[in-house]
Amino acid sequence: MLFQITEKIIRVLKGVTEPRIAVKDVVSEPAHKSPIFRGRHEVRYDICTGCDACNKICPVDAIKMKPLPIKRPNKVPEVNLAICIFCGLCEDVCPTKPEKAIKLSGGNIEMLTDGTHEALDNFWVRVNIPDEWIENKKREEEEKARKKAEMLAKKKAEAEAKKKQEEAKNSNRANVSSKPEKGEEK
Repeated sequence: MLFQITEKIIRVLKGVTEPRIAVKDVVSEPAHKSPIFRGRHEVRYDICTGCDACNKICPVDAIKMKPLPIKRPNKVPEVNLAICIFCGLCEDVCPTKPEKAIKLSGGNIEMLTDGTHEALDNFWVRVNIPDEWIENKKREEEEKARKKAEMLAKKKAEAEAKKKQEEAKNSNRANVSSKPEKGEEK
């Protein structure tokens, strides 16, 4: 009995002397870190191809693709940090090389919220694409389309000219073969 009382006293003294988790600064030093946490997401819209691979591989469906008014990339990823498990599969599957269009950049988990919808809405990694960049991409696409149309018109003109030459050769051959020889005229 005396042994049990002594054991309880020691347990209470340990509880009083040891720091509690509640007194730690959870913003700079979280109570627990996920062993798979690899950092916050960074999205590089300028090298993203819009392939949608990151969205398809996300196990918790935390990535949504934001549509763009251009052909390539026609969409870029946005990440919902409120449901992301920071596994890094999106970075692993990204086909851009040597740099990844979506990558986990390290850092801490600083995600304290009051749980309201507005607070959770701020947990998105949103891609802010400058209008100038989109306009430049549109101009590039228009230039490519114009050059392609010129090339097709040129090839078509060359094909028509070649066809006319062949028709002229064939008609000349037909005229030459239809003319009687000098000895056969009479």
